[in-house]
Amino acid sequence: MHVALLIHNQYGTGPYFKVLEQCAAIVDEGHKVTLICTSKTKKLRATTSTIRGVDVYQAPDVLFGELRQGVDLYNALRRVFFVLRLRPDIVHAIDCRPNVIVPALVAKYVKRKPLILSWWDLFGGGGLATERSGALYSATLGRVETWFEEYFRRFANGATTITTFLRDRLVAMGYPAEKTIVQHVGCDTNVDVPTTEEARKQLGLEFTTPVLCFSGTIYKTDFALLLQALEIVRRSYDYTLLWIGSYSISPEICEEYNIVKTGYLKTLEEVYTYLAASDVCVLPMKINITNKARWHSKVSDYFNAGKAVVSTPISDFPIIFAENNVGWMSADDSPQAFADVLMQALSGEKEWLEKGAEARKFVREKLDTHVLAKDLVEFYQQVQNT
Repeated sequence: MHVALLIHNQYGTGPYFKVLEQCAAIVDEGHKVTLICTSKTKKLRATTSTIRGVDVYQAPDVLFGELRQGVDLYNALRRVFFVLRLRPDIVHAIDCRPNVIVPALVAKYVKRKPLILSWWDLFGGGGLATERSGALYSATLGRVETWFEEYFRRFANGATTITTFLRDRLVAMGYPAEKTIVQHVGCDTNVDVPTTEEARKQLGLEFTTPVLCFSGTIYKTDFALLLQALEIVRRSYDYTLLWIGSYSISPEICEEYNIVKTGYLKTLEEVYTYLAASDVCVLPMKINITNKARWHSKVSDYFNAGKAVVSTPISDFPIIFAENNVGWMSADDSPQAFADVLMQALSGEKEWLEKGAEARKFVREKLDTHVLAKDLVEFYQQVQNT
């Protein structure tokens, strides 16, 4: 089987690497994959390469900065010409930005190939557009995003959604439930993860308090929840919060809340070494439509590093935490409720290890990229046969 997979994301970004990882797993299953993404720098010329067995086409984009997010029509046109030269058996498009949906529909109706549409984030309809750009944008250009996001779902031969919330929303829009599957973003469980002691020795870190960990960026509302909860926690417990990545936090905030930042890390190996150096990972998320719809893919890496997670009841985590002993979940998204479970986590090293081991087992069974790839290929075959 030859799969043509389209994303609007730029080459070299976090989402690109997650998709590339999944594509490589499909290749390992004996199939051919062509991944079509956006170049990080090229404005007029496309580039092609083969990475981990995946043929990668980087479409040029004449826009710049945050505008290189799937709306350039020149990018879409170059993708159309490229897709017309391909001979895929199935086309898989992630989300419905113009430079993804236009070539995907060309492949469906001109090349007469089955189309799978994935829904990975809720941009419009009160989703990311509001969170990132505010209510004014959501009420104006955000409505255009909502239209693109929802209108073209009806043309798909099959659909995947990243959460149960988006699956239910898709079905409520009239899409047949039997043509959908929920598939989270996983990770490569074959990565080497050192023990906590080994990781701290490698990094030259010595901690005298329990170490909480957060990786990557965070929305302002979620960051506010975290700080409000830590304000309560620090009255009773000492801790260190290890922050992986280059997210901007003022030195004053870092000092006040005992946050230690790693800064930008170049490799996944470095990220996992810092994850291993922590005791418990945290995932503070306010209960809103944006967070209900999304799958915070860093949780897969938290579990993969063998770390228990402290989370709010959001996304598909209530289902996962109810069925698996992988961490602590707050009763709601209030600072007090989140502080309560943080303090539970800080109170017992034995539970860190027990829940961390269960997390590692869960990710191997349910979120390994090869497990997900087999499920996805099976779904492709079902769609082809209907």
